[in-house]
Amino acid sequence: MIIRHEKVKAGIIGWGENTLLLADLLTRYAKNIDLVAISTSYDAGRDYAIRHLGIKHIFKHHSQMMDLHEIDAVIIAGPGHEHSEQIADSFKAGYHVLYDLPAAIEISSAIRIVDTIEYYPSQIAMGALPHRYDSKYIKVREKIQEGGIGDLIAVEVSVNQSRDSKTVKADPGIVRDMLLKEIDLVRWLTGQEIVSVNSNSVSDSLNMRYAHFAGSLENGQSCSFTANRQSHQPIGTSVKIIGSEAEIYFRAPIETYEYAEISRGQLTPTSLDHDNRKQYLDILNAFLYTIQEKVKPSDTVNDILSNTRTTLAFEKCLGLYGPVGIEL
Repeated sequence: MIIRHEKVKAGIIGWGENTLLLADLLTRYAKNIDLVAISTSYDAGRDYAIRHLGIKHIFKHHSQMMDLHEIDAVIIAGPGHEHSEQIADSFKAGYHVLYDLPAAIEISSAIRIVDTIEYYPSQIAMGALPHRYDSKYIKVREKIQEGGIGDLIAVEVSVNQSRDSKTVKADPGIVRDMLLKEIDLVRWLTGQEIVSVNSNSVSDSLNMRYAHFAGSLENGQSCSFTANRQSHQPIGTSVKIIGSEAEIYFRAPIETYEYAEISRGQLTPTSLDHDNRKQYLDILNAFLYTIQEKVKPSDTVNDILSNTRTTLAFEKCLGLYGPVGIEL
């Protein structure tokens, strides 16, 4: 796809806290990219876009944006169950796509997205996965894959939300609410797929406050995930990577640290300050770079399929006693 403008012109599909943040970044901070359109079914979102953002094109449904030849790319940030249709429609309309997770919530939808993306090889499809585009995460990954911690033994992930946070009416479930990016993080850091998962948090509903998962990687190492919606601990993600010679531990978002060094097996940050703006600005800049330089993003269609399969297995095992295998 040829960029039609000197600056990449973008539209946002969806409305919520992330949309407000993205819109602010695009209108105030991001370079060489302009926000010119938004699609949302929420009256408050359209009113805000008109009054405070000065966006030229306002739509009620994403299908209305598909005929807008003034834009080059779309950013999908609405409810997860709508993403697969929006990604497919945006590709068919000729746009590059940056999408928040999940890309799909069913295998059939994931396969449809993959087929569509492969049919339009000149367009970019990129997941909003901050760990893949931050130099400090990349440093940790390289350390692991170069044998800097010896043989990998295990990866432990813990994700905390505030005790004051409330579950939304249309609850996506604790896995999709808290663990989507962490599932991809473990796959990406280790270079392996998660091949099975088990949970001792048995429930008839995905709407729960706490869940723990134990998984296995391709080469036999273990991985664990804990999600706590009403935590007494600081909000964020903690990751421990255990090797035969050293361990790495850090709290995310690591992208807000000024620098990080591995010392005696410990990844030591200079700050624990959290600023989502930096995280999303890094993602937007990476997306812009892939478009302008015509390079492939870090994630691929294989990641869409693997992340979807793994997420579904995590959700399935919540109601079972025993492990759930994950197709490679």
